[in-house]
Parts: sequence; structure tokens; C-alpha cells
Amino acid sequence: MKSKLMKVFVLSLISLSITVGVFAQTAERRISAASSLYLISAKAGGVNYVSGKVAVEKDGKADGFLKKGDEIEVGDKVLSQTDGKVEILLNPGSYIRLAENSSFEFLSTSLDDLQLQVNKGSAIFEVIADKDFTVTIKMPNSKFYLISEGVFRVDVLENGEGKISVWKGKAQVGDANATIVKGGKSATQNATNVAIEKFDRDKKGEFDNWSRDRAKEIAKTNASLIQRQMRQSLLTSYNSNSWNASNGYGLWVQDPFSRTFCFLPFGWGWRSPYGFGYNQSIWNYNPPPQMVGPMYQNPNLGGNNNNNNPITVTPPSGGGNNNGGFPPSTTSPGAGGSTEPGRTRTPSENARPNIVERKANPID
Repeated sequence: MKSKLMKVFVLSLISLSITVGVFAQTAERRISAASSLYLISAKAGGVNYVSGKVAVEKDGKADGFLKKGDEIEVGDKVLSQTDGKVEILLNPGSYIRLAENSSFEFLSTSLDDLQLQVNKGSAIFEVIADKDFTVTIKMPNSKFYLISEGVFRVDVLENGEGKISVWKGKAQVGDANATIVKGGKSATQNATNVAIEKFDRDKKGEFDNWSRDRAKEIAKTNASLIQRQMRQSLLTSYNSNSWNASNGYGLWVQDPFSRTFCFLPFGWGWRSPYGFGYNQSIWNYNPPPQMVGPMYQNPNLGGNNNNNNPITVTPPSGGGNNNGGFPPSTTSPGAGGSTEPGRTRTPSENARPNIVERKANPID
């Protein structure tokens, strides 16, 4: 009897030790995954979310279906099926969301000159933009520029005409008169004219609501970033020349567990174009001064700044330095005989270094 009890006791101890070992290994893997840090990026083209089937063509040939984490390159054609929707990263803080039975491709993924071709169907753009950082949308018979922070829907109509609906922000129609379309209005363009009309922003379809829900989820991901791992990730990616603070308005950060990218702004108190607050900014992680020296910030996101004046990013005590924000652009639609928005740096901006001054050794 005692022998049997002893065997049961020994077997119980072995089982317990195996369970503890498995638990420890699982916990270790989780800690390792967290300490393997967040992926930091400033690139456009990352596939951030896929629902249903969304195909991709490369070099004119079918190349399977997209999944989260894939990269879209210039010339790749994205084609959503009858049940497919997809969210793809643009410049940090901006997204294109493609509806069912739609297609688009990148013409340029340069962060200060994003150009896309929407060939079919519908797409929603949630963007951070201004006249220095525009997004150009080409369609079969139309061309639009997104020239301010906002939410924009574009539709290729059955007759081939392009339509843009500005839920928030300002867009420019690529016609000879450089027509500006503001929030609550839509523009339909054909080869000869542009028709402007109001629309009811309270009437939203399933695609419109889905886009807003995605923006809300991304803001939640931003709020869940872990300070210790984030700071190490920023230092590691900075030291490998993956980004610098003079380019754009922030960074893409991929959560290692959900594998979803969220936006980490360079400034305090930012909100998404939909109005969801970003709880975390780069200043939450006490960045060294040389990392965030010449920091630029979009004047349109300054809250009370309505005069298009430069904004100074003020770090918390112990944070980095700042050499000013975007000066007012000297380029306006139609200036110099051109109707295309473009980036013209002012003399005061040219006088400042355009890159972050680096130390000889990596920072820590």
C-alpha cells in the first residue's frame, strides 16, 4: 500500500514539474516576444488588416491573396473580392481602406509624394496631409489631391467618372481651376467639368462605419504600447537608421502580439482624423535629445492654431530639443502656372538641418 502511495506521489511530482516547466517556457516565450520589441517603420505599403479575400497581381500576374503583414510595392495591383476589404498603410498616420469589388495600385510610395491609382470601386482615405505633404489620387477620368488632414471617400462611377466625398478636411480637384472641395461636399469630375454638391454626413453605409471602427481599434492599440519595450525599440530602430524625426509626423509601430500597426505621433495631444485620441506619443518614452532634435509638426493638427503659423513642439522636462515646426508653405494651388500642390521650403526652413544630428556611437 505504501509502495503504491509512493508511486502516486512521485508521479504527481513529475507531472507538477512538467506543468511548471511548460508554464515557465510559455512565460519566457511571451517575455521574449515582448522584449524582442515593437517593429518601428516609416514605410508606406504595409497590409495592416484584411477581411475576406483580397487578391494581388505582381508584374501583371496573379500572386495569391493578401494577408496581414504583406508589403505592397509600386505597380502591384490590389483587387478585393465580393467579400473582401483591406487596410493598407500610407505615410505614418494615414491609411487607405479598400471596399469590396474594388482595386487600386501605388504609383509612388514616397512619403512626401504619395500617389495612388484607384481603378475600380470605392476607397476611404484617412490621412494626415497638408500642402507640403499631399496625397494624389488618380482615377480613370479624374484626379484629386488630398491637401489637409481629413477623411475622404472616392468612388469610380459606372460611367468612369471619379467622385470624391470630403467627410472632413479639404481636397483639390485636378482641373484647370484647381477647385477646392471642403467638408460636407462632394465633387464629380469628368473630362470637361466638375460638379459640386452637398451630402449628408449623418448617412453612413457599412463601408463608412467599418473604416471608422478600424480607426477606433488603431487608437486602442496606440494606448496599449508598453513603455520599457517601446523605448528600446525606438533606440534600436533609430540606431539602425530606420527613421529620423525630421521626416513626417510620426512613426508606424507594430504591436508584436496583434501584429497591427498603429501611429505614434511626434507631438502631444494628437487625434486621428476621425477624432480618436492618441494617448501615446514619442515623448512618453523620454527620447534622447539627439533623436528628436529638428522635429516637424503638421500645423493643421495644432488644435487652436488657425492662422497657419509654425508650431513649436514642447517636450516634457527632460525631453529633447526642438527647432521649430513647418513654416507656412510658399506654394499654393495655381502658383507659378501650376495647379498641382507641391513642396517649397522657405529660406528659414532651408537654414535648418534637415536630418537629426547623430552621435558617433549609438544612443542608449
